[in-house]
Amino acid sequence: MEQKFVGKKKKICLLSGIALICVLFFIYLAFSLFFIKHYYFGTMLGTIDCGGKTIQEAQELIAEKADEYVLTVQGREGMEAAISASEISMQFFTDDHLEQIMKKQNSFAWLSFLWKNEKHEIPVTVRYDDALLQKRISEMLMFQPSAMRRPTDAYIGEYDSEGGSYPIVAEDEGTYADKAKAKEAIIKAIENMEDFVSLDEADCFLKPRIDSQNEELVSFCDRINRYVKSRIVYDWNGVEEIIDGSLIHEWLEIDRKNYRVTLNEEAVREHIDTLSRKNDTFGRIRKFHTSENEDIYLEPGTYGWRVDRAAETQELMKLIRSGRQTGREPQYLYTAFVKGQDDIGDSYVEIDLTDQHLWLYVDGRLVTDSDFVSGNVARGYDTPTGVYGLTYKTLNATLKGQGYATPVDFWMPFNGNVGMHDAKWRREFGGTIYERNGSHGCINLPHEAAEEIYGYVSKGFPVICYRHEKKPDKDKNTFDGEEEETTESEDNAFGVEENGTLENESE
Repeated sequence: MEQKFVGKKKKICLLSGIALICVLFFIYLAFSLFFIKHYYFGTMLGTIDCGGKTIQEAQELIAEKADEYVLTVQGREGMEAAISASEISMQFFTDDHLEQIMKKQNSFAWLSFLWKNEKHEIPVTVRYDDALLQKRISEMLMFQPSAMRRPTDAYIGEYDSEGGSYPIVAEDEGTYADKAKAKEAIIKAIENMEDFVSLDEADCFLKPRIDSQNEELVSFCDRINRYVKSRIVYDWNGVEEIIDGSLIHEWLEIDRKNYRVTLNEEAVREHIDTLSRKNDTFGRIRKFHTSENEDIYLEPGTYGWRVDRAAETQELMKLIRSGRQTGREPQYLYTAFVKGQDDIGDSYVEIDLTDQHLWLYVDGRLVTDSDFVSGNVARGYDTPTGVYGLTYKTLNATLKGQGYATPVDFWMPFNGNVGMHDAKWRREFGGTIYERNGSHGCINLPHEAAEEIYGYVSKGFPVICYRHEKKPDKDKNTFDGEEEETTESEDNAFGVEENGTLENESE
């Protein structure tokens, strides 16, 4: 019984299988017959899906699309226009490609094309009224003069104070299209039955000659910015003066057309002159509080800070051209002992030519004071007033002149051949000796005073010489207007000090 059931089941399965195969065969055969006159599913003729369509149905779809055809033309900055087939009397004609594609199609191979698309380009002959097309193009907003902006080149902008540099201003692409190129791109799109064309992508717009990536422009910009990136921090007589792009850009002469940049020497010199007038002290009249508790104004003399303006101008220009960032002291023609507007400071020799008395201060402390004898007024050898810096100092010098050779132990010149020194040949100092029996300009000091002063002073040490209104003397001068008798050697020494040359025998 069980064996009969199994045999019957096998027979049913076999018959079912045969029936299924027959059904599938008839389906396959039916589709094979169908694809004799129909395109495979997924067949694209141009941009039209003609899968399962006959040649006639495909022709109707193409004709329908032709009637509804609209081409969107895209310009720049959101400008668009549309051209419809009816506006230009457009007609589409196909050749025998539809038939050729069908003939090449193997209807019995349809099964292998179920999972892939067949794409075919269909040559379409397009006919249109050229005058109407030209008119439609001319009517588009993007071709109106008011909407056509010519491109401009990238260029070097003005100095940006926040960024501290010159920027490259990007080119303006503009909206100026070449109408002939645009028409060519539009016709090509129509002939290919495309529904969109970008005039930008079709390269129909005029281009700037120079863009922001132009190597020559970028190099020129870098060259300019090298100048303004310079930063020179001066220590100008104790005052910080900064030279950076905020000033430098005003000194540049930029030829943007020929890519040339020049540093205006006259402008740089003018600024150096301004800083020099502001911070230099050389040649200025100074207010001074004397040891006798008087406020007086000192003659300039040859003391103070004075920059070599011409040399510093050239050096500053060199630093700017190289783009340097550095600290610097300017080149001085004259220097003082201390920096600042009060360049005398609190260490100096104070020489009162009126009262014939001298004081030496070091760091604000009075070290010594002494009477002296200055230049002979009667013979026109007045000691010059003013502020000076000690030229140098030396020991055991010989002051030489015509027929004279007078040795001194301590020689401290401060104004040419005028200086301080010991005068062992003098018996007295101070009073009115200088009026008729003074030196030829030097400050004659007692040996002890000269020695002590020599021990404290150094090159550049301030020496202040001044006169003031004479106060009545409490003690009558011992000379009473009479000249003190001197020896011949003393008189010779006076003549040699200022008019002769100096020869050092030892240091």
